[in-house]
Amino acid sequence: MRLKDKVIIVTGGANGIGRVYCEHLFREGAFLVIADTDIATAEALASDMNAEAGDRRATALPVDVTSQSDTRLMAQTTLQTFHRIDVLLNNAGSYPHVAFEAITYEAWRRVMAVNLDSIFLCSRAVLDHMKAQKSGKIVNIATNLVWSGLEEMVHYVAAKSGVVGFTRSLAREVGKFGITVNAVAPGAVVPEARLSETGRQRVEDVIRYQCVKRGQRPEDLVGIITFLCSPESDFISGQVITVDGGLTMH
Repeated sequence: MRLKDKVIIVTGGANGIGRVYCEHLFREGAFLVIADTDIATAEALASDMNAEAGDRRATALPVDVTSQSDTRLMAQTTLQTFHRIDVLLNNAGSYPHVAFEAITYEAWRRVMAVNLDSIFLCSRAVLDHMKAQKSGKIVNIATNLVWSGLEEMVHYVAAKSGVVGFTRSLAREVGKFGITVNAVAPGAVVPEARLSETGRQRVEDVIRYQCVKRGQRPEDLVGIITFLCSPESDFISGQVITVDGGLTMH
């Protein structure tokens, strides 16, 4: 087990790709804190994991990642429950498609809060403890769109570009404490069953430009996430690793 007894906080871990991360990290031996606004689903996932393990190795917390008080309580409760924090996986986010002219300032601020402010708040909440223990890993989720841009996602791409800058600058600042900060820039993981004919055609167009000629799956991301959470990546920091089948290169 590559993550045996590591304590990992996953924001937005109850559903979607975040859930896939949690399931994989758990199988690799981690203690998990599943932080999500969908607390019922998070609690059900944690309960299933604990039943499988025969021990309390996962816990669910109701966390609004745009709230300073919630994120501070998330860190405090993790320490009370598992007595340390080894990894913060900043996965929570939203990705609305809206034409630039239709984006209100309130919508802009909301996307910035969920995708960028949350990274700041969650990282601030755990850093004092990581500094005290002289070790820790922060893994941020960006997007491959920071390299290419995309119409009708200006606010989302701007926020995720901020995540890249945040990752690099914080890595410079906290490396002396034994803390690494890295980011993963995934391509789009599109559930094929929900696609319209137009959507399916767009996915096929994207695949045509990839080096790997198939759609991206959630499982394509768990390897790099596990690596960045594990001791295997202890000498890697400030990096943004793109996982999109070779669609973007930079």
